[in-house]
Amino acid sequence: MTRRLIVCFFWAVTALAQTPQSATKEQAPASPSATPAPQATPPSLLKRDEKPADVAADQPVITVRGLCPAETKPATEKVVPSANQCAMTVTKAQFDNLLKAFNSNNQPISAAAKRKLAESYVEILIFAEAAKAAGVENSPTFAEVMRVLRLKTLADLYRTQIAEEYRNPAQQEIEAYYQANQQKFESVKLTRIYLPRSDPDPQATPEQKQDYQKKIQGVVDDIAARAGKGEAMDKLQKEAYSTLGIKSAPPNTDMSMARRGMFPPKLEQDIFSHKAGEVFRSDDGNGYIIYRVESRQTSPIESVHDEIVRDMLRQKLDEKTKELNAPIHTELDENYFGPPPPTNGPAMPPTPPK
Repeated sequence: MTRRLIVCFFWAVTALAQTPQSATKEQAPASPSATPAPQATPPSLLKRDEKPADVAADQPVITVRGLCPAETKPATEKVVPSANQCAMTVTKAQFDNLLKAFNSNNQPISAAAKRKLAESYVEILIFAEAAKAAGVENSPTFAEVMRVLRLKTLADLYRTQIAEEYRNPAQQEIEAYYQANQQKFESVKLTRIYLPRSDPDPQATPEQKQDYQKKIQGVVDDIAARAGKGEAMDKLQKEAYSTLGIKSAPPNTDMSMARRGMFPPKLEQDIFSHKAGEVFRSDDGNGYIIYRVESRQTSPIESVHDEIVRDMLRQKLDEKTKELNAPIHTELDENYFGPPPPTNGPAMPPTPPK
């Protein structure tokens, strides 16, 4: 989160600390000898675990001394202000507004993160004033970058706006979605027996490996048949390991509740096409795997409420994107851009703003 905000700060063009109220001049020192020397940041006076006092909204929380605004017109002043006469301040309200602009979801930000952001913001101010003094603000490049950033900001804020509109659907909508997609929220309790295709003992002799291959097929068929009759899977797993002479400890046969989307498509199809108590095999290149569906159930709506809201948000954003793009037709000159790349399946729906 902090990294994202820092990046946003460096891309944002703001003037919070450059308003007439925040750019001030301090009283000039009596003589050059009285000019205070730059000092290092003083250590904190707060005791350990002491809570800082509440800060008023109009109280400056950032004070940048020695930074003169580039807009200062020396011709209107009797004396051009020196760096030690300039100061810029940012109040708590101004900095909070800046944070809010880049943290629309109001995620918590620690004091350490705020300090890091403030330091980054000060660096932006320093380079921005130097850029103004160098005339960068009047360059064609700056104008074009700002034009594109303005468009991108508008688009991002609109995405956030419509996401906020869709983020809190009515309870009736949630219930209707749940009823129409109950299969999606179905889960199964699985147990599994795994038997290696080859003798896993690295010190096994050729004779032992050959004996293993003679036994394995018969053991797999016998174990699968007995699993289908309801025998305990952990007992069958241990017995198979003993029969095959595998010295290592057998793996746990108990698996957690499985939801759709957790397995490869082929295995998922096998899992959810079987009833409770049924057994099926899904062997791979390394071993023989025997699954048994212990139970099936549909998650109650309360437990999948947040998931439904996220699914509905993605669905509505996808529909909105299609609605906006439906009347649009774009043509790109292939002599300039080249031919379009080959498409690999359907386009992915937009990601909801964070």
